[in-house]
Amino acid sequence: MLNERQRKVLFCVVNEYIKNRKPVSSSRVLENTNILHSSATIRNDLKKLEYLGYVHHVHTSSGRIPSDKGYRFYVESIMDIMKNMDVSKNMESFPEYPQLNVDQIITRTAALLSRALPVATVITKPRMDTLKIRAIRLHKTSEDYITVVLLTETGMIDAQTFLERVAEESLVNIERFLNSTLVGRSINEIKERLNDPESQRPWKGTSVESMFDILRGIIEESSLETYVIRGLENLISDDLIDQESLRKLVRIMETSRSFYKFLGEYGNVDKQSIFIGSEHPQKAMNPFVSFLMPYKVSNEIVGHILVISSKAIDYQRVMTLTKYIGNRLTELFTFLSRLGNMKK
Repeated sequence: MLNERQRKVLFCVVNEYIKNRKPVSSSRVLENTNILHSSATIRNDLKKLEYLGYVHHVHTSSGRIPSDKGYRFYVESIMDIMKNMDVSKNMESFPEYPQLNVDQIITRTAALLSRALPVATVITKPRMDTLKIRAIRLHKTSEDYITVVLLTETGMIDAQTFLERVAEESLVNIERFLNSTLVGRSINEIKERLNDPESQRPWKGTSVESMFDILRGIIEESSLETYVIRGLENLISDDLIDQESLRKLVRIMETSRSFYKFLGEYGNVDKQSIFIGSEHPQKAMNPFVSFLMPYKVSNEIVGHILVISSKAIDYQRVMTLTKYIGNRLTELFTFLSRLGNMKK
């Protein structure tokens, strides 16, 4: 159990190490706190903190640096402080984006975080498989080409143009039929229907069958899980991250399969969570700290923001920005969902 002075000493050690990235001595603690005790008392406190696993020596004669346990104490202290703060003040402006361009929203948001913070940012795009179709639009762009547009409940849009000769009147009727048949269903439900030969038997050899084939291709492509990565260069330039650990992380991010396996190992994260070093479920993440924040449509999680950095980071700023961005994405996608329902 730590007394109040030892808690102040520990908070100071972590805070000073984050700012200067150098081992913290007893004299440094006295310089940066209002503790009215001798250097010998502080040295004894540091010895106790080391014995309890909150700090450790790099060299025998050097000051202390925080352990994962010490960082955890610091994060919990920061959280207590933030409870009584208005974190919306002095916040970077969240840019406005065209409502239907989700790729642009996700990409620019990831870039925003990685410019504002010395971190790598990964943002997963909303899971298309659980979203419901709000509308299907068919446009005749020329005599031989039509453009098929899918709009989901979050305002997400997918549009592709195909070589297909269909009369204008038939196109209107097909669009009306598709909307009456498929709107309100999730991508997964539509995939099942499009892959069921019996449900499509009545349309064999007609323009509706060819339209089903086109929709099947669009939905199969749209339902692939995707994500955006920005800021890896921030980790490359961080002296506290060894190159081998960085190479392992980059290899994980290289493919969708390895990344989503990696992301799944964090477990069911339904609120902002922080994993420090050995707290990670992945051994390769021991040199890092991860900030994981979900964003939602209404109360359903549709994606995550993952921020990765070295452990010596401004925790308050990262927590504040990441939570703010997550909440804004939730507000935006929930608004689009409601707007989509109103337009049905």
